[in-house]
Order: sequence, then C-alpha cells, then structure tokens
Amino acid sequence: MESMITARQVAELLGVHENWVYDQAASGELPSYKIGGTRRFDPDELRGWIAEHREAERKQPERREDNAKTKRSRPKTARRPDDSQPRLFD
Repeated sequence: MESMITARQVAELLGVHENWVYDQAASGELPSYKIGGTRRFDPDELRGWIAEHREAERKQPERREDNAKTKRSRPKTARRPDDSQPRLFD
C-alpha cells in the first residue's frame, strides 16, 4: 500500500496552488481524509479523480461546439471607410 500524500504534494502534482487543494478537499470535490488534524490524500483515489476529470474535459469541447451552433450570431454591420486613413489600394 502506498503512503498517503500531503496537500503540498497534491498541489505540485496537479500544478495548482496548495490553497486550491485545501478548498477542493474541504468542499468534498477532491477525495481526502483528515488524519490528526491534517489533510491526507490516497494516491489511488487521486488517480481516479484525475481520470474522471480528464473524461469530463474531453467531453467539454463537444458541448462548446454544440453551444456555438445554437447561438445566434449578430449581423455584421457595414463599416464606412475612414477618409482620414490613407488608401493602400485603389
């Protein structure tokens, strides 16, 4: 069995601030255990959490595309050429 890891180690692994790790753990979003007044994380559970969030991230761009298709685009307004700007081409 692997040893439990600290919030600092989780932060380094995920590339986030340690405070974010504590916030996520306290809210129950990130699986953790409070042992002797400190937060500890099971490496296997953390790997599972990472895998779940990778899956969600892979599905998310598809949703964005769907949303982009349903959004109404604003009509483009015709712009008058600014007479103060020099014309490069006739």
